[in-house]
Amino acid sequence: MVKLLFVLALISVSTTAYYINVLNDNFNDLSNWIENVMPGADSGNNEWEYYTDSSDNVFITQVNGQNALVLRALQQNYQGYSYTSGKVSSARPWGPYGFFNIKAIVPKGNGLWPAIWLLPPGGNSVYGGWAACGEIDIMETVCAGTDGYSTLHFGGQWPNNVQYPNPPNNQYPFTADWNNAHWYGVDWQPNYINFWYDAQVVNGQITGGTLINSISSSNWYSQNSNGQRYPGNAPFNQPFSIILNLAIGGSWPCSVPGCCNNVAVPAQLTIFNVQIWEVAQSEDQL
Repeated sequence: MVKLLFVLALISVSTTAYYINVLNDNFNDLSNWIENVMPGADSGNNEWEYYTDSSDNVFITQVNGQNALVLRALQQNYQGYSYTSGKVSSARPWGPYGFFNIKAIVPKGNGLWPAIWLLPPGGNSVYGGWAACGEIDIMETVCAGTDGYSTLHFGGQWPNNVQYPNPPNNQYPFTADWNNAHWYGVDWQPNYINFWYDAQVVNGQITGGTLINSISSSNWYSQNSNGQRYPGNAPFNQPFSIILNLAIGGSWPCSVPGCCNNVAVPAQLTIFNVQIWEVAQSEDQL
C-alpha cells in the first residue's frame, strides 16, 4: 500500500499544471506595444472616437508610485471626429494558450467602452476573418452601470458569428469594484478557457481571486463559408494579440438608454501590469 501511494503521488506531481512567466510588463517603455491609429468606423462597432498615437491619448506616467500606461479619451475635433482616444496592441502575438493577467483601473461613465481582449493579428487567422478567427474578451464594460463582461466570439465569418456565453450569462456573477486597480485574467488552454477576477500566479499556481466563468472547448468552433466546421479546438489554437483600448460610443453603449448622452470625458483606462504565464508539463521538469 505504501508503494502504491508513492507511485500515485509521483503521477500527481507529473500531471500538475505549473505556470512559468514569459512576460511581465510594468511599462518602463512601450517596446512591447504598437499604438493603433485608426478611425472608430474601422472598428466595426460604429465607435465615435479616432484612435491616435498622440501623447494626449497614449502615454506612460506614474500613478500611486507605479509606472502605468494610460489610454485617455478626450473631446477633441480630429479628422472629422469629435473624440480621440487610445488603443494599443501587443507588438507580437502570444500563445496559443497561457494565463493572461492584466492589472488596471477601468473607467465607468456615459459613452465609455473600455476593453481588455485578445484577437489574432489583423483580425484574421488560418480560419478566416472575424469571428471565424476567434476573439477572447477578458474584460468589457459599458456606460455607468456596474456590470462587467467576459465573452468568446467564434463560429463563421460575420454575419455567421456567434458568442458564448450569451447575455446575460457572460456578465460577472458579482458587482465589480471599478474604482480601484484589479487583475483581469483569462486562463486559455486547449480544453477550456477560464475567466478570472483578481487571481494571480503564486508558486506556479493560479491562486485567489474569483472564477467568473469556465468554458469547455466543446462550446466553441470555427467554420468555413460552407458551414463546415474545422477540426480540433479551432479557432482558439492560434497565436493572438493582446489589445487594450478605450472606445467612445458605438453600437453596444448606444443601445443602452441614455448612455451616449453627456459623454463622460476626459476618461482614462490605466494599465499597471501585463503578465503572461505558460504551462510547463510539470514542476520537476523546469
